[in-house]
Amino acid sequence: MVGVYCLGEVAIVISVPAKNRNPGVPLSALVVVVLCWILFALWFWSLGAFLHSLIKPELQPSLGLLRACLIYPLIIMAVFQMIPARLTFAGAFLVFLFSIFGFLSMLFNLHFVSKSLALAEMQRPLSFYDYAGPFFLLWFFPIGIWFIQPRINRLYADHTTVLSS
Repeated sequence: MVGVYCLGEVAIVISVPAKNRNPGVPLSALVVVVLCWILFALWFWSLGAFLHSLIKPELQPSLGLLRACLIYPLIIMAVFQMIPARLTFAGAFLVFLFSIFGFLSMLFNLHFVSKSLALAEMQRPLSFYDYAGPFFLLWFFPIGIWFIQPRINRLYADHTTVLSS
């Protein structure tokens, strides 16, 4: 996922001659960003759904809000590309509000996956301090992935071992 983004950005910079560069966002950059966000959202969805299946039913959070919070930034990115560069104060304020809501939805995604990871490992009610580590590791993507993914792989291996026996 990170590799696709980096290669896309390098291709964009190389393909645009220096004298033709303008402050607008080229379509190729938008495609790369949307592709990366889709991959990121799918990864978060697969993590959330898998970890959700490992949690005791009485502790399981709802998957509905996760779905909405994963889709919302995609919709906002598409809508924001149709908005003209110059906005009135009211228009800029609306863009700001929708952006804040997008940021909050991203925080919820981090919260859901990190809490689900901790719940799957501990199987008891948790406070934020119990899953703050995974929360911040996911926030500092892609560095945190090197610490989070082995834990998820271990849970997956344990889960498939239980299913096969």
